[in-house]
Amino acid sequence: MANFFKKMVDKLSGYSDEDYVDYDDDYGYEEVSSEQFQEQADFEQSNFSNFVQEPMIQPKSERKVSEHKVVPLKSNSAAQQLVIIEPDRIESAKKVIDHLRAGHTVICNIERVDRDVAQRVIDYISGSVYAMDGSVKPIDSRHLTFVAAPRSVTLLDKETAPQPQTYATEHFRMAR
Repeated sequence: MANFFKKMVDKLSGYSDEDYVDYDDDYGYEEVSSEQFQEQADFEQSNFSNFVQEPMIQPKSERKVSEHKVVPLKSNSAAQQLVIIEPDRIESAKKVIDHLRAGHTVICNIERVDRDVAQRVIDYISGSVYAMDGSVKPIDSRHLTFVAAPRSVTLLDKETAPQPQTYATEHFRMAR
């Protein structure tokens, strides 16, 4: 009975088992002895022995590009301006930032400003200067006067200024 259903399904589906029988035999493999394999390998190797090995060609070096030449957008011939402001509220701190955006260095004096307002002004100015890649440095010991400079101006103090090279005279003695 099982064969009856199988034959029925095969006829209805159009497939028969005869299509799938021994399909691996169509692509038979030859068995090669180790002696024949060695002879074939020696023959292939002798064919390549006539070739001359050429030196490896080095790729052309890329064109050497010099360092980037930065051209300032603002002319250096105009004198740098130094602006002194006493910002007593946020609106006057905005004027400081406007001067910095124009490329001016600004000295801010907040000695006569209320402490809470002074802290807000300092935070506002230092955050804006940081966003413009500028720098802020205190001038006095109480940190009530400071200088804010745009990116184009470098501020140097005792710690960041390059020290001139001095030689100790005790290391250089005249031979007698």
